[in-house]
Amino acid sequence: MTTHQPVYPTAPPWATPDAARPGTPAEALANGPSYPQIGGLLVPYPEEMRHAARAQAPALWPVAVLTFLLGVFGAISAARRAKRARRSGNNPAPYWITYAVTMLAGGFVWFVVTLTVVQPLVTSFLESRALSSVEDHILHDGQLAKANLTASSAACRAAGDRREDGTRDYLCRLTLADGRTGQVTITAQRDGTWQATQTR
Repeated sequence: MTTHQPVYPTAPPWATPDAARPGTPAEALANGPSYPQIGGLLVPYPEEMRHAARAQAPALWPVAVLTFLLGVFGAISAARRAKRARRSGNNPAPYWITYAVTMLAGGFVWFVVTLTVVQPLVTSFLESRALSSVEDHILHDGQLAKANLTASSAACRAAGDRREDGTRDYLCRLTLADGRTGQVTITAQRDGTWQATQTR
């Protein structure tokens, strides 16, 4: 008497057994159904499970933000995140692409900001300092004293653009020690050195 050992299925329920396949040899049916071995996973599509255990890739946006704000120092963030992505089985290329694209875009944006915002502010600050220096020189450099004049205050304003040699015309209103007022047109350097061109 022969004792048959129970056979447990090793294929998923959706696998087609030999008994249901047309053209299956009688010998195969006599020995019981055989099931195909599909890797080690009982899933309908094993190829979709190849990346199932892969860790999520690091976010890209910190690379873009740091590169935009810090410029070339954003490469540190890109290198670290690319390394983490490679270790987890993800593609490191997107982090370097993000870095390069942000460097180009950020460079253009900062160039425009410099031309339209920063440069005018710097120019305004330097001209304000030059104006204060001119007023101080008028009162204290002794040129008025040589003309027997003593001014108690001087209020100047620019009367033209600055020339290539660094000079600029100013119209100054002087208040003399005796209370009289007068206007003088001068040409001055940035350091406040001046000479009168017209007095009224």
